[in-house]
Amino acid sequence: MEGHSASPIADEARASMTARLFAFAQSARRTLGAYRGPIFAICAVLFCAGFWVSAGRLELTFSDLALRYIALSALVFIPVSMIYGALNFMVMARGAGITIPFGKSLKISCVAAFAEFLPIPGGALVRGGAMMREGSGAVDAGLHVTVNALLWISCSAVAACFALGIWHPAALAIGAGGVLGVAACSVWLIGRAGLGIALAALLMRVIGLGIAGARLIAAFLAIGVAIEFLDLYPFVFATILGSAASIAPGGLGISEIVAASIATLSTVPPEAAFLAVGLNRLIGFAVSGIATGIISLITPAEPGE
Repeated sequence: MEGHSASPIADEARASMTARLFAFAQSARRTLGAYRGPIFAICAVLFCAGFWVSAGRLELTFSDLALRYIALSALVFIPVSMIYGALNFMVMARGAGITIPFGKSLKISCVAAFAEFLPIPGGALVRGGAMMREGSGAVDAGLHVTVNALLWISCSAVAACFALGIWHPAALAIGAGGVLGVAACSVWLIGRAGLGIALAALLMRVIGLGIAGARLIAAFLAIGVAIEFLDLYPFVFATILGSAASIAPGGLGISEIVAASIATLSTVPPEAAFLAVGLNRLIGFAVSGIATGIISLITPAEPGE
């Protein structure tokens, strides 16, 4: 590791604090897990009802969908996002002192992407479990997964702020939260893994935002709504926020409702935002499911996997 602490006492205090925070997060996750079934049912109903109402208000039918943009997302953008996920996981693992080859990281990332849609915090479990199998401790793996997820949300919040206009009160609040989050996560990464890993993690988030934007613009064009690339980022933020919250599988219904709410601050119809984010979800679910199935068939499970 590149990072160094000021003293053994500071090390012990920081370890104690992070352990307490991690224990609190685990307790909150267990409490949420007890109600995950009803929450999933409610969010699924909200998602289906919102999809139906939004399509009705836009007078959009299946025949109106531009299938070429759906194919572009499914065959190009989502596979690229899976490769990005593999590279991003390699950087995260390296921050924890673990070296994972690209092939194994790609498998983990594909399975994690599909696991996001399960009625459990699947993506986090897959990534954290993979790091533990490679030698990381449970608390350390959980912290790295959590901090990297917060960094992802924070970077998307900053992008959303610029897209909405930095002087808009809501945008300013989102942006301020994002800047604080980026700063806090970066300081943590520098302390635990060194400046190089922190900068690499930030660079990966910038690349990831570009890929996420490409996926969403394809979804908007598929429903016949033209949108400027920069204007996408409030909805990228909504997608990432809902998915990372783990309140519902993959943020089911949550991301779409947040996107529709944020759309009221822009010129994009809320119904179009709901549909585009939902369509992007469905395409991602299908492609990641197929990829996971293929991976499960052609690669044997490793011990403890």
